[in-house]
Amino acid sequence: MNRHNPIRIKQLGNVLQITLEIPWQQVNGENQWKSYFESKPPEPQPNHWAATTEKILKLYKKNGSISETARASGKGYYITETIIREEQSRQNKAKRQAAIDEARKLADKKIAIKDIARIMGKSAETIRLWLKS
Repeated sequence: MNRHNPIRIKQLGNVLQITLEIPWQQVNGENQWKSYFESKPPEPQPNHWAATTEKILKLYKKNGSISETARASGKGYYITETIIREEQSRQNKAKRQAAIDEARKLADKKIAIKDIARIMGKSAETIRLWLKS
């Protein structure tokens, strides 16, 4: 009989320690889903939330009103308002980050903080905080 599993025997005083090494695949078997997904890979699911967001933003740019956008899209007012608010927040953060980058570029050119504040239309303290962060 051909054995693939090594057997180790140790004598520890009055006790025999018998170690039988069995490969993990023989104990648990192969994952049943692995072969299934190799033969039939899962189809990518469409991202409905992204499609809804895109549709609502297009309608909002066209209408300019949250209520009209909600009616036209067929979604509730709350969902429409949440999507629009998140997009506006994203745009505001991008504008703020662009202003911070511009302030840093001007500061790298050794321009005084007061002059940077005057150029950008912000207070000197705001510019100081932006440069510190």
